[in-house]
Amino acid sequence: MKRAAALLVPILLAATAGVLPVLRARAAERAVPTATLVPPSGSPTGVRLVEREGRLLLSVNDVVSALGGTVEYDPETGSYEVKLKEHSAVFGVETPLAVVDTRLVPLSATVVGEGTAALADPDFFVRVVGPMLGAAISWDRATRTLSARVTTAAEMAVEASVAAFESTTKVVLRLPEMPAFKVEKGEDQLLLRFEGVRLVAVPAERILGDERVSRLLVRGTDAVVGFRERGLSTNVYTLASPPRVVVEVTRPRPAPAVPLPLASPVPGATPTPPPIEPKTIVLDPGHGGSEEGAKGPGGLLEKDATLAIVKVIREVLTKRGYRVVTTRDSDVTVGLEDRAAQANAARADVFLSIHFNASRSPNANGTEVYYLSLDATDRAAAAVAQAENEPGAEPSATPSAETNAALRDLEMILWDLAQNQHLAASARLAEIVQADFNRLLGIETRGVKQAPFKVLIGVNATAVLVEVAFITNAEEEKKLASDEFRRQVAETLAGSLETYFRHADATAPVPVPAATPALR
Repeated sequence: MKRAAALLVPILLAATAGVLPVLRARAAERAVPTATLVPPSGSPTGVRLVEREGRLLLSVNDVVSALGGTVEYDPETGSYEVKLKEHSAVFGVETPLAVVDTRLVPLSATVVGEGTAALADPDFFVRVVGPMLGAAISWDRATRTLSARVTTAAEMAVEASVAAFESTTKVVLRLPEMPAFKVEKGEDQLLLRFEGVRLVAVPAERILGDERVSRLLVRGTDAVVGFRERGLSTNVYTLASPPRVVVEVTRPRPAPAVPLPLASPVPGATPTPPPIEPKTIVLDPGHGGSEEGAKGPGGLLEKDATLAIVKVIREVLTKRGYRVVTTRDSDVTVGLEDRAAQANAARADVFLSIHFNASRSPNANGTEVYYLSLDATDRAAAAVAQAENEPGAEPSATPSAETNAALRDLEMILWDLAQNQHLAASARLAEIVQADFNRLLGIETRGVKQAPFKVLIGVNATAVLVEVAFITNAEEEKKLASDEFRRQVAETLAGSLETYFRHADATAPVPVPAATPALR
């Protein structure tokens, strides 16, 4: 008997060694009683509920199916798409973000994938599924109940104004907050359809005497801009602080007439060249208001230095015949998205964002020029972009996983054909500016770099960000406070722009890629 027991012990130990990993895995993920889904109509139904590493996860497939939607899995990208009530939501398992229609929605945690099945925290259903369903979703942890209740649309007061500026009519809708909306353009009107709100304006309808806009109607979920004639061009964008939707209506520019040859040219006569429309340059002084930016050892703030130098640049460019627009003219806070919106509203030919660099090394010096990429050229470029994208944040040598992931998800909705078309032109301008500033400062090149600056994302024009000098370098800080240096910078930038436009005007347009990145 003792001998048999002695022989059995190794066998039991070996068997236990094989079973323990399975037991540990089952302990890490433990099935708990099924949760209950209470839909807006119909009977409650059970949905799969799993506890994993302290998180309660519900089956996205079960919930969406019970609400009348579908979940599709793309094995190539590892992403899921929820379709529910004419809405679409796309998300992956590596990033706590979802794209609902065209809106980026942050999540409290990443979704967990199991092949074609997806598991998510209750917060996912509150933030993503609820708005798609047009319902308020709540979670009761004690009873394991997910409830969906259809809400009546809240009233939202709208202040509408219409103003004509030369060849453009601007319709501005001022709102207490910015709801999601869709744009539908027809031959004789433009429709803004807002979600989850009921718009109230006094008066609800205005008949206008404008030469481009005939009426403005705000009623229910819709705002309608009526056109005086067909064939008008429109540009729709949003602004913050306060929230506004702006609709610009213009007539398309007529094609230049081809001059007929003279029957009998006058000997020695010099033909009169056609008038040249001035190029529009949008200057963006970095930071401002509550966002101070970097600070020099002598106390100079980046927000003050950028505004001072941009005023000189504007003066020099205006004298050279450019049309110049600035994103701020005083010490005020301007959102990064608003800066890009202003550039698009001005129909910029070039967007220049002016900043001053910072480094832990007091000896770092020189100019760095960046153009847009969703991947940084190197870790240093990524750190600079992260510092500019998140005012007040301490720059790090390596960007956070959340920052990289969020920017990759932005690619799904912001990396459109227009930006691809301007990318090569932005690279050309960046190279020209970098070379000119190397000569100005008498240094070897630091190299043109690419980085995911938010202020450049969404600009429908050639766009670069110039870190003129290091404000954390005591010598360069003194230069930045000098009127002489500011004028040298302005003249250098003006020369760079002239070189760029000479090349651009003599070069065929950058070809647009044949394939459009799919919006999922």
